[in-house]
Amino acid sequence: MPASASASASAAAVSGPAVSIVVLNYNYGRFVAAAIESALAQTAPGCEVIVVDNGSTDDSAEVIARYADRVRVVRQPVNIGQGQGYNLGIAAARGQWIVWLDADDLLDPDAIATCLAAADDHTAKVQYALRLIDAEGRPLGGTMPYLSHHGDVVPIIRRLGHYAGPPGSGNLYRLRAVAPYFPVDPKDWPICTDTVPFLTAPFHGRVVHVERPLGSYRLHRKPADRDAPGYRGNYSGSVGQEVRLVVDSRERTLELLRQRSGFCIDAPALMLPTHVRHRITSWRWARESHPFPDDSADSLWALMRASLQHCPGYGEAQRAALLAWAAGALFLPAPMAGAVMNGAQPLREALDRWRRRSIS
Repeated sequence: MPASASASASAAAVSGPAVSIVVLNYNYGRFVAAAIESALAQTAPGCEVIVVDNGSTDDSAEVIARYADRVRVVRQPVNIGQGQGYNLGIAAARGQWIVWLDADDLLDPDAIATCLAAADDHTAKVQYALRLIDAEGRPLGGTMPYLSHHGDVVPIIRRLGHYAGPPGSGNLYRLRAVAPYFPVDPKDWPICTDTVPFLTAPFHGRVVHVERPLGSYRLHRKPADRDAPGYRGNYSGSVGQEVRLVVDSRERTLELLRQRSGFCIDAPALMLPTHVRHRITSWRWARESHPFPDDSADSLWALMRASLQHCPGYGEAQRAALLAWAAGALFLPAPMAGAVMNGAQPLREALDRWRRRSIS
């Protein structure tokens, strides 16, 4: 462990917990015990575990009660959205670092210790990949994300409005880097609240990336468009709704950044290539519910080209493969375009094999 991290841990032992692990639960009674167990199993000293139950109506309360002597439980009587879960978690946190662990995900026993060892005084966030598992916890093969940016990622945010990195459970934040942006208004954040710390933390320090996976991401839900080609992940609505959520959460977070810290980011015209791919899928697959009526094949093709040009981390082969996918999805006749889009997951797995490193 670097001297700075060791000193920080020693100070934490005197003044309070070093890390707050906040387990966020809503109606995940079938998963939450495993998430709590993984948090309690951390080898790092000075970890507190907080379980925030956001108005669950299943058997979550009974499951969580089994751990009442080892965790702190915060319960919201009625579910008013994910934003309130984040609010309650950060309000209860006493650590110098915080991770919001979704109740359907897991941490490896050495996840926190490994992150603290990688951090220094200039670190705002430590991120790590998550292995993909199914609803029963069986390995699916592969990890998430397929590309991670690290170091000073602010220039990438200024160009693309985002940067590549793991979902919520794959991020350990320095508390003081994200605290200014909470509480959020729950009405504005029914979902996608993980965007807030993800996009704001880099303005207060560097992003450190741990090469090996340190947890598991459970895939158990599909979008309302169940046959949407190339989609893999936990989606709460239709493909179009997910595309809209990405843009809205980005814009609201950049506004929070301006209001509370004075960092002004002009509305980016570009998106991450991954987000463009989802937008293309929405436009071609479910156009009647696509949230951007001005989109066209030509405009989306131009957006993908520009995004790939400005997004670091893609080699020539990867760029060519993604452009070929976009061209087929946008311009081929519908049956052929569907076949191309169904090849998105094999394409992503191939890109993952090509790119086994994170990008500075």
